[in-house]
Amino acid sequence: MDVADYFGIATGNKTPDKFERTGYHAVRSSRVNAPVIDEFPVAMECELAEVVETETMYCIVGKIVNVAAEESVLSENGKVDPMKLNALIFDQFQNGYYVTGEQVGRAWNAGAALATATSQP
Repeated sequence: MDVADYFGIATGNKTPDKFERTGYHAVRSSRVNAPVIDEFPVAMECELAEVVETETMYCIVGKIVNVAAEESVLSENGKVDPMKLNALIFDQFQNGYYVTGEQVGRAWNAGAALATATSQP
């Protein structure tokens, strides 16, 4: 968490030794023009797909072109397992960090009853 937060605070333009300060290591991605941090268990490499700008919103949409993950965070079927990953989530509203871990529902199942329910006037 401390290193991820620091990488969000420090810009390489003003802090050229930011990787040396953390002891972490960056390697150049073979797919996109961005570094991949060796010590992070998952890297999702994205290309710019679209920029959407309206009067009230500025949105950058990325296309994931590669996912690299350590074996230690993979499930038996070779997919990233949120329970093993213990992913860090940034909450911009409360300026906090949280971790994942507990499954609270099944995707494409939790709302199925609403999809088949009839509307009441």
